[in-house]
Amino acid sequence: MRTESFGNNLINDDLAANLVPGGSMGLPVITAGSGAEVLDEDGNKYLDLEAGPGVASVGHCHPTVVAAVQEQAAKLMQSPGRYHSRLTSELAKRITDLTGNRLRRVFFSNSGAEANDGAIKLALKRATLTGKRGFGILALEHGFHGRLSLPLSLTGMASRKKGFGPYGSFPGVVHVPAPYCYRCPLGLSLQNCGVKCADVVEDVLKTRVPGEAAALIAEPILGVGGVIVPPESYWPKVETICRGNNILLIHDEVFCGFGRTGKMFGHQHWDSKPDIVTFAKTIGGGLPLGGFMATEEVGTSFEEGDHFTTFGGNSQVGPAAAHAVLDVLEKEHLVKRAVDAGHLFMHGLKGLAAKHEAIGDVRGRGLMIGVELVKDRASREPAPQLTKQLQQAMRERGVLVAITGVHGCVLRITPPLVISEAQVTVALDALDAALTAAAQK
Repeated sequence: MRTESFGNNLINDDLAANLVPGGSMGLPVITAGSGAEVLDEDGNKYLDLEAGPGVASVGHCHPTVVAAVQEQAAKLMQSPGRYHSRLTSELAKRITDLTGNRLRRVFFSNSGAEANDGAIKLALKRATLTGKRGFGILALEHGFHGRLSLPLSLTGMASRKKGFGPYGSFPGVVHVPAPYCYRCPLGLSLQNCGVKCADVVEDVLKTRVPGEAAALIAEPILGVGGVIVPPESYWPKVETICRGNNILLIHDEVFCGFGRTGKMFGHQHWDSKPDIVTFAKTIGGGLPLGGFMATEEVGTSFEEGDHFTTFGGNSQVGPAAAHAVLDVLEKEHLVKRAVDAGHLFMHGLKGLAAKHEAIGDVRGRGLMIGVELVKDRASREPAPQLTKQLQQAMRERGVLVAITGVHGCVLRITPPLVISEAQVTVALDALDAALTAAAQK
């Protein structure tokens, strides 16, 4: 157990003095990592349940990824620009193969926000080519798609937009209720729901969308919004509505993608068939890399010069790392490991829920898990202060975990997929001890 105390203010003035506020600038100062663990500059070891967030799925500094980066960095780090790279082209083929080659065209970007921005741009261009009479864009409340202007507009969290005026108000964006069953936006019980939030999509098309809708973008499982897992019938129903209205379905797999949920992509839990899928985080293995892929019909909508990025697939170190990531995911059976470790976590967390009244809900798929904290189960009133206390108490016990959700009361568990059974036990014990200590105050 750690004895150091960081107090209520986690900002180190010396370290933050030359940084623009807004990033992660708290203590401890992390200097090294391996597998599911990281070290701080004082030599303290922490179990990492954040993974970057969601980036280090194959583990911190995996030897295969490190070797690939080192080898490529000594060979060619950046392509001159508009020239083909076999490394990048082969990576695109490997990623599309993971969709059964249904999504055949790939554009590589630097991040998830850029991927989502580009995906909407592609969808709007397709709408133009197909004669759509309107360019409405549907997104989900509680959804998160990045902090650039258009992705921020798509994001269904008012707190993310506070103080930015029209920067996060892209025209044509309309939000619909998320399938947040624990806090149903329609005030329904699970027994009476019937996935009414999907029906609202149809209603919004008739009442609020300017003209016709061109696209609907959503995370299969909402990550930053609180690890919101839709009911089984939700995505099939939404997809049917999209198909019936000629709306392109875009799944944002930036957080869910590449094995985290126990499937290679989160939308595969529902056998969904999106027109465009965005990705990032895991695929770079710790390096900046993202992108979007689309069907042949949609993916060929751009004309020469419509879209470009300096880095993305032109930076050869990122694609080299991505090839190594895909190798590790396959050879170490990490998608299956996400399922197994996820089951261990869920079993243990539900046991803790039976013991601790503060746990209102436990939900997730694979190693994308949310633990929602409440003041009492009857009212389900969010407990953000308790959540912050638990985060600090776990950190002092050597476990790093993120807080998420619009109410700030969800512990998000998204560790590297290489986490061991023993490390799952360590995490559960730390949460148990933190909850026990909080209840005694």
